[in-house]
Amino acid sequence: MTQFIEKHRRLLQAYCLIARIVGWLLLLGGLVWFFALVKNTWQITEDQKQIDFLLYVISSLVYDFFIPGFLAFAIGGLLDYLLRPMARPPLILRMTDKLCYFYAFFLFLKFLIATGPFDKNPLIVIRFLWISEMPKASQIIFIQPLLGPTLAKVLLLVGVGMILHRLLPVIEESKTLV
Repeated sequence: MTQFIEKHRRLLQAYCLIARIVGWLLLLGGLVWFFALVKNTWQITEDQKQIDFLLYVISSLVYDFFIPGFLAFAIGGLLDYLLRPMARPPLILRMTDKLCYFYAFFLFLKFLIATGPFDKNPLIVIRFLWISEMPKASQIIFIQPLLGPTLAKVLLLVGVGMILHRLLPVIEESKTLV
């Protein structure tokens, strides 16, 4: 492993830098998006619609910006941990497996809410499938584009979490042997 790291040190350093830049762009871009969206569209008058809108915006901010930003920081931390001698991995890297499990659980929960019988949210587009007279076989045509990618994301996140959970002790052990 040390030969691979030494052979590709510059490439790994570039990936580390890119991962950190992407992490900052996601975090700061998410905040800018949040404030711009709320400022420009906060003209809904009904209280329930405002609450639904705010829940949608906050969930999008967390799912689409913050958690992927922290995962980008974790990738940068993993590469930095491989490249530089450190006694322990950085805190973000030690928490990444739990973050992956958390993200996978809530992605699946978000899918269930978006496609399931929880149709109180007017912002959900898919809910018409459950109350329409459409045959169940044709409903899968509309659900499949959500189910496939969501299931793939969940499986990938759980797999990455399991790999990181087992990989970090191995890296720490190999660093103490060298």
